[in-house]
Parts: sequence; structure tokens; C-alpha cells
Amino acid sequence: MVQPIEPTKNSVLKPEHLRRPKEPILIIEDKKENQVLLEGICKKIGAAYEVAENGELALEMAKKKQYSLYLVDLMMPVVDGKTFIAEQRKIEPRAVFIVQTAIDQTEEIIEIMKMGVYDYLIKPLHVEIVADRLEKTLEYVYLKRMEALLIDEESKELKSQLEWLNYKESHRKTNEVNAELNSILNLKTTLMQGSGLGVLTSIIDSIEKIKKEENGNYLIPKEYWDIISENQDHNKSMLKGLDLAVETIQSHLKLQKVSSDTLLAILPDIVKDFHNELEEKEIKVNLPVVKQTVTLEVDLNYFKIILHEIFTNGIKYSKTKSNFDIFVTFVDGYFCLSAKNNIIDDDYAKHLLHSEKKLVEPFYRIHPPVESFYHKEKFSLGLGLTMVDFLLHKHNGMFFIRNAIDHTTEIKASCVIAEVFLPIQT
Repeated sequence: MVQPIEPTKNSVLKPEHLRRPKEPILIIEDKKENQVLLEGICKKIGAAYEVAENGELALEMAKKKQYSLYLVDLMMPVVDGKTFIAEQRKIEPRAVFIVQTAIDQTEEIIEIMKMGVYDYLIKPLHVEIVADRLEKTLEYVYLKRMEALLIDEESKELKSQLEWLNYKESHRKTNEVNAELNSILNLKTTLMQGSGLGVLTSIIDSIEKIKKEENGNYLIPKEYWDIISENQDHNKSMLKGLDLAVETIQSHLKLQKVSSDTLLAILPDIVKDFHNELEEKEIKVNLPVVKQTVTLEVDLNYFKIILHEIFTNGIKYSKTKSNFDIFVTFVDGYFCLSAKNNIIDDDYAKHLLHSEKKLVEPFYRIHPPVESFYHKEKFSLGLGLTMVDFLLHKHNGMFFIRNAIDHTTEIKASCVIAEVFLPIQT
């Protein structure tokens, strides 16, 4: 599961931030007054629901359709709550249960939690407490389903990308001229997009047509000079990014064995570094909570650069009022860190579908530069993901980026998933 980090600008959770499974909650409760209370709470948080009066009816209903979670009263006639949970767990191992109990005793609660129950509520029920627990549990269900989907997709993606890398390497020498030409064309396109050289070229051409001479000096209108100064800052940033790219390529990484916990401890500081951008775009970051620890071989300083660039790329192209999720999974001997961000469903997103493998090519861009982010980019000219790919190869790992459709919620959403694969050390 993941731990949310809220933007500070708006403390109220926006509807766009709510990620929920599309299936209803099944309320399993025999007392009418409690049914009415729980129905009202579900309505309050905008969650669909159905009601079963006992465990036997609930088992029959669960055979016919899927539910997001089960809100179970322990003491019921016919089939009680514990029996329902045990039977449903056999059929649906990943089912999520919240139980209601009037017994506030440590031993009883421990026994309940040993059954694999996600949470428990002590009667009498309080509306705000129940609403908050349901909200958090629905988010948990969504994230666990997304994690399961990622593991399945990552396994397929790993095989596909390994085949692609082998193919690319076998054809590298025979296609060196084409690769160099593509890089040059990409650089030309990038230089002429957005601020920097492209604007400077146009503005200087305009000045040539309107410049005046006075006392042996040229007079340039203030607004033109202001644009030149602003774009000179962009040019300096681009040159600085190129210098860093050259320095990185020529560097020697010092790989050391560290725990995955040490690597993940870098994430909160990176989130803080993007505080202003996250607040401005009202993006909610969700960091992983990982129970398994493995040993990896990394250069922590350079891995910080990898993570920073993935955050830069993800936040830069995320739509406003959306989520930026980090997942950690373990696939075929690899530690996999996945960053998922929602994007605007426009022509650029459609173009991405056919250009995923080109995204790591030097200077290649699909979107025009985002001017407000140029000060955050460690590498310029579309080199960020190229350097991520390069550094991960130096780590004996791999980097993939792909677009996807999030089907886990009622409203389908276009998203991009960037994936870092590192081999687990024994």
C-alpha cells in the first residue's frame, strides 16, 4: 500500500483525488437501525452499497457479483460474521473485511485481526469515525488492486523490453548513421521549441528590422531586451544541463550493497523539493509502505538523480488536481519502483502510445517544454529520461516508460507509468 502526502494548499480532498473501486460495499448487518446508519454513512461519502441481513445471504450475494469490501457484524443469526469471513476468504483470498463488534477486549480484537481483517469498529458506531475508516479502506482496496495489476503488467513488460533491448543491441552497429541522424533531428526540434535559442533567433530577427541608430549606438526597445534576458537564463540552464549530462556519462559509479529501505528513504526529501510545484498543481503524492526488504546494489548519489528526474517528468506532465503514485513490487528477481501519474487526454497522449520506446532517445520530446519547470530539470533539452536510462544500465538495471489506461476506478483515466528495475542481490 502507499502512504499519502497531501498538498498543503487545499486541505479538503478534491473529488479528483478520490480513487475508489467501482464495486459497491456489502453491508452485512441484521439490525435494521444499524443498517440505516451504515447506509447513511455510505451515502455521506458517496459510496455505492448493498445490504445483507446475515452471513448466509451475504455468501449467496458474493457468489453473484464482486464487492469492493465487506462491512461485517460479528453477531448475526443463521451465519455469524466470523463464519462468513472464513468461508468468503476461501473463495476470495484478497477480500477486504471491516468488522463491527461490541466487545472491546484486547484478546477478542487480536483473534479478529488474525483472521486477516483489515480494520474493526467498536459499537456504538460513530458516524465520523466510520466514514473516515471507510474512506481509507476504499483507498487501500484501490491501491492493492493497482499493485496487483502492476505486477502482472510488469512481468509482461519485462519480457517484452528484454527482447527489445536485445534487438536494439544487435542492430546498433548497422544503424549507427540513422541513430546519429535521429539524434540531430531531435536536437534541432528541441532547440526550436519553447524558450531559449528558438525565441532568441526570432527576437533578434525582429530587432534587425526595427533597430535604430543614435550617436553610433543601436537602440533596442525595452520589451525586446527583457525577452532576450529571460531567454538567456533558459540558455544558461540548457548549457548547465548539457555539462551535467557529459559529467554523468564520464563518471564512474560506486555501487554499494544497501537495503531497499535505505533507497526508499530518499523519497520524502524529493517530495519536499517539489513542494511548490505540487501545491501549485494541487497534486497529491502517495509514497509506498513496503513490508518486504531486499538488498540492492546502488550508488545512492546517482540514484537520487534518477528519482529526481522521474519526479520531474511525472509532475511536469500531470494534470492538475490529480495523484502521483509510487508503487514498489517484486517481479522475477527484480525490485521494481513504479511512478504513475495521470495525464491530460489530448493529442500528445495519443502520440505517446506509438512513441514509448523513443522517450529515452537523446533530445526526443513529445510535449513542448514546460517553461515553469526548466529550473527543476537537472538535464536540459529532453535529456532527463535518457540519463535515467543510462544510469540504470550502469546499475545493471532497466528503465521502461509506458502509457496506460487506469481501469480500476469507475472513470477511466489516461496515465503514464515509469518503471525502474533493479536486480535483487542475494
